Amino acid sequence: MDNSFSTRLKKAMALRGIKQSELSSKAHLDKSLISNYVNGNYNAKQENIHAIALALDVDEGWLMGYDTSLERKDDISSINIDNARYIKTSTQMVKIPILGKIPAGIPIEAIEDVLGYEEIPISMLNNDTNFFALRVEGDSMFPDYKEGDVLIVKQQNDCNSGDDCVVMVNSNDATFKRVIKQNNTLILKPLNNQYEPYVFTREDVINIPVKVLGVVIEIRRRKK
Repeated sequence: MDNSFSTRLKKAMALRGIKQSELSSKAHLDKSLISNYVNGNYNAKQENIHAIALALDVDEGWLMGYDTSLERKDDISSINIDNARYIKTSTQMVKIPILGKIPAGIPIEAIEDVLGYEEIPISMLNNDTNFFALRVEGDSMFPDYKEGDVLIVKQQNDCNSGDDCVVMVNSNDATFKRVIKQNNTLILKPLNNQYEPYVFTREDVINIPVKVLGVVIEIRRRKK
């Protein structure tokens, strides 16, 4: 038996009675992308496998060709990894909290004001890495990011120049900006040119302080 991704995908579509165009709409993926998956031109990335599995109501592992049940597992239990709270939804996926505003002085893992959850592959939690999600408010990062977008953020206290980050300023205000490191200065740059960038010297970064909370690794946007 051929257990390739394309074979499993076609079998699941047949079982659920779903055509490519319908799957494209339900999974929020381009029709040409679905066509390439069905024809076996290339395999899907993990986040797209998850979207397709949800749309078809099948298990991600089965869809990827593993010897496991086709049916999604509903054994939901809380797990704790490095004091960060996640909700395990299957053998491959966990839910992470979506945060709105990040209160000052409260560790991210302790925030209880959660707007919802997003799922990520459990494999991403390797190497002591924590994640949270953030819902975009405002238009300072338009056009790359739109209000209502959900960002998947890798929690870390430093970044590379050019990374889009969640940053805490003055232990009080959390902001989402592109971080530019340049000539002993740190710039928090909005992508919308109607907003001015924030420029901090090395001394400002220490004394204010200015702290990176995490780096955006994925954006999730839903059709309205």
